[in-house]
Amino acid sequence: MRRLDPVVLISVVICTVDREEMARKTVDSVLGQSLESETGLEIVVVDNSGEGSAHPWISAHPAFGEKLRYVHERAAGISHARNAGIAAARGAYVAFIDDDEMAKPDWLKNLYRAMIEHDADVATGPVFPVFEDRETLGWDPEPFIFSTHKAMQTGHRVQFARGGNVMFRPDRCFDVAPPFDPELGLSGGEDTQLIYRLHLQGRKIIWVADAVVHEFWPNAKAMLPAFLHRKLISARNSTYVHIVNDRNPLIATVRIGAKALVQLAIFAPLAALSAPFGRQPSARFRMHVMSALGKITYWKRARYYGGAGEAGA
Repeated sequence: MRRLDPVVLISVVICTVDREEMARKTVDSVLGQSLESETGLEIVVVDNSGEGSAHPWISAHPAFGEKLRYVHERAAGISHARNAGIAAARGAYVAFIDDDEMAKPDWLKNLYRAMIEHDADVATGPVFPVFEDRETLGWDPEPFIFSTHKAMQTGHRVQFARGGNVMFRPDRCFDVAPPFDPELGLSGGEDTQLIYRLHLQGRKIIWVADAVVHEFWPNAKAMLPAFLHRKLISARNSTYVHIVNDRNPLIATVRIGAKALVQLAIFAPLAALSAPFGRQPSARFRMHVMSALGKITYWKRARYYGGAGEAGA
């Protein structure tokens, strides 16, 4: 087992837009991390609102100026906010968590330990949903949305990671400026693009099974249409990333488009016919339809970030 560094600072970046109540909980969950005594912590909150609406409550926080820092990034878009956080971070390790998530007390320690023990460049862990006023939705969205990789053991290598639960070694990962593509700032996919590029460069990206965060889903966000929209956006983003990073983008476009058309031909009729047989099969087939549509329309960069409350959507 590799020993932990004797003295190390970990920076945690939280990007936020007009989401004070939830962002406060995110900050407090990070401040409550059970870190080793040799490990230091700083939290960089990047306010991506035009008017700097998060400054009053952050500057009034008891941890402000000690472990909590404030950065105002006026350029709208999650890429700009993430890049501003990286520029401000002083740690040898930089982690990201979204402003609608809460970390388990051992989240950061487990990410860091796994990176040291496996000599990794990037580490990521599971994101579990917490719904506003219900235990379940009457159907299980996890197979379609939440990338939990339950069967994976810590140290398993992966190609992608979610920007809401990830830790980087900046000296190994941020060799391109800016690291997160500004062109994807409003549509999303900037985290997929960066991490997949690192994978293609041979960087070691690992899964950490016990580095858990919980994502809050209000009722409006937990409706099936919202899940379907999210699936469409994520399919567009992942397809875009695969195509632009392929050695022959034209052939990749044709190949992915052909598979999507077959997928659409199979699952569109099943989605139409499955409604009487329960929400789970119906949701499953509709998710496949949205995935196919996202692949076919990957070039369409819809606005998904940049409005109020969307920095950590």
